[in-house]
Amino acid sequence: MKKLFFVTGESSGDMHAASLLNELYKMIPPRDLIVEAIGSNYLEKAGARIFFDCKYLGSIGLTEVLKKLSMYLNLERELLFELSMFRPDVLILVDFPGFNLRLTKKIKKLLPETKIVYYLPPQVWAWNEGRTKTLAKYCDLVLCGLPFEEEFHRKRGVNAFYVGNPILSETENLDREKVRSEFAVTKEDMLIGLFPGSRESEIHFMLPVLLEACELLYKSSPHCKFMIAQASTISKLESSVQTFLQKKGFTKIQEKIKILPPGNNHKLLCASDLAWLTSGTVTLEAALYETPMILGYRGNKINYFLYLLLRRIEMIGLPNIIMGEKIVTELIQDDATAENYYQITKVCVQVHGHMEKIRHDLKKVREKLTEKDASYEAALKIRDNFLPNYKVITAK
Repeated sequence: MKKLFFVTGESSGDMHAASLLNELYKMIPPRDLIVEAIGSNYLEKAGARIFFDCKYLGSIGLTEVLKKLSMYLNLERELLFELSMFRPDVLILVDFPGFNLRLTKKIKKLLPETKIVYYLPPQVWAWNEGRTKTLAKYCDLVLCGLPFEEEFHRKRGVNAFYVGNPILSETENLDREKVRSEFAVTKEDMLIGLFPGSRESEIHFMLPVLLEACELLYKSSPHCKFMIAQASTISKLESSVQTFLQKKGFTKIQEKIKILPPGNNHKLLCASDLAWLTSGTVTLEAALYETPMILGYRGNKINYFLYLLLRRIEMIGLPNIIMGEKIVTELIQDDATAENYYQITKVCVQVHGHMEKIRHDLKKVREKLTEKDASYEAALKIRDNFLPNYKVITAK
């Protein structure tokens, strides 16, 4: 009997971890595994016992972390006690670096026999490179989701492997015309998909910008329709939108803006002529659908100052980082204004061939990622390195 413990910090990590666990179950009989987790619905459905629901954890930036500091410290204390009793053979950390990197140090001291796997490690190549030392010292295996990460980490002493990106297999295969028909969008309509974020802090800063941009664009292009993606982690989005529109006097545009229920993100990315995004994983999902996008980010000034202080590269969008050049527009902090979204959208729509060029460049992103099945490859690495008695059972 082998024991596994997963630690995730938000919905996407929960999904990636569940996919990985499902692949492990194909290689190892479920009766031979006991699995616990900090996770949510996806991991629970996959068969893990949930120790703490990760939906309460999502934070970004120093100021947001400080607001929840007591909760994080209490959770860490309770988790360390739980792990000391559970004594997992393998601890699998998924993303969530602020919490998970601290955990690696404490677990190696508390449970030296437990193997630590970091799946989808922090983007230390973008900022705060010092975290690489923690990965090298405390993690037995690091499984990377971007092709250049393996070499980057290995040069710094990390036992790292590129296994592919889980978003590739988790992205739904959709028929664009069918989805547009389902959304009552005609060929004459220009559909703008709004993705204001999956955290309350992102919504606070980005939603007003995107809604003001809708008003500006609607005045010059009344054939536009606007649909807003709603993350399952966000509550009362509709009331926030309506309150803002009424406060600003944007009455005419209210009927042109529709808020989709959670779970429709992929459909909206596929159906949109152009996506207005808050920087994050969704930018890579948009690239896989070859949907032209404008990505932006606004946040607390203290967080932005720290980002400027610690960053190693100029770009924040995953499609741009993967390609090594700005193939889609980035609007950061003071540049993330309604006027800029509006003006750049006009260029996308009015300049002949502009959108086609973006789609052509985005197609190359998938080619760069390769078609590796990340969940399968990650499960294989974990089994072969730490659960070798089960090698006789083949997964595929």
